[in-house]
Amino acid sequence: MANRNFNGVQINQSVTIVEQAGAEIKDVRNRIVAYDKDGNVVLAADGSAVLVGIALIEAGANDITGVESGKVNAGDDVDIQIKDIGYILAGGDIAKGDEVTASGGLAVKAESGNYVVGIALSAVEKDEYCRVQIMKYQKSQEAQEEVKNNG
Repeated sequence: MANRNFNGVQINQSVTIVEQAGAEIKDVRNRIVAYDKDGNVVLAADGSAVLVGIALIEAGANDITGVESGKVNAGDDVDIQIKDIGYILAGGDIAKGDEVTASGGLAVKAESGNYVVGIALSAVEKDEYCRVQIMKYQKSQEAQEEVKNNG
């Protein structure tokens, strides 16, 4: 093992990262993103892949007219929240306490086997902003089966 001295090294405590967009995204704001095959971020199609985080409300173009607000082109920087508490645009009804995953970049209730981006801290309907505690993991299929068998 190499000799390493970590004295004076600071740990990055930031809740955000910056990644490059892998494709044009019409509006990335408050959407869930995932890595593509090249390591760039795209809207998370669904919960079948690891989720990186949530694009910030200030991500993408800042168009005063609102026509292109949130737009990013391939190669543009995307600011992404990866931990703590944030807001995601909902793609369907979500109850407080639901595990949340992605569908077309929007938040939906997670099913067994889905990758989860966080836990809903508010109840919302489609197209509303859901407050979430970001905590990423894959929802167990076994736990769901146990609930069915014991429920």
